[in-house]
Amino acid sequence: MSTQISLSSQPTLLLKNLQLVESPRWHDGQLWFSDWMAQELRTVDLTGNSELISKVSSFPFCFDWLPDGQLLVVSGREAKLLRMKTDGTLAPHIDLSGLSTHPWNEIVVDGRGNTYINNSGFNFPQAEFAPGFIVLVRPDGSVEQVADGVAFPNGMVVTPDNSTLILAESYGNCLTAFDIA
Repeated sequence: MSTQISLSSQPTLLLKNLQLVESPRWHDGQLWFSDWMAQELRTVDLTGNSELISKVSSFPFCFDWLPDGQLLVVSGREAKLLRMKTDGTLAPHIDLSGLSTHPWNEIVVDGRGNTYINNSGFNFPQAEFAPGFIVLVRPDGSVEQVADGVAFPNGMVVTPDNSTLILAESYGNCLTAFDIA
């Protein structure tokens, strides 16, 4: 089954002079994204108005929202999951440093508030490849490894019914689906 979408004959440039854009997410009428090299979390609307949300002194960093609207940010090399406070500052939420010395990467939050974060398993791009893994951070703050042996875990999504986590394995050249409880 394929879906046809209508594209305008002329694309609209929303924002330029970006460096390394990752983690695009549509939220509250705006496109949110990370610019890894600039260490910025930004938004842009469809008219090109952009706002700097936060500076994040880590590489990589990705983000998602809890069901109550709180923004979570993965500070990859610092091995921290941060939460944005109401004043816009980032505060520690969960320390991941005891789980791996390698960088943390992508994040996705399901509709129940369970947060999935993946770890590359090696110091990309300097070190030789090694398999990565995924952890689950529950709303009560407990952390558990839920998958391993994945070939450079990258983008993730949870299906709308909260039953399946889908992972892009960049070095595996595949999408892998995991049943979740």
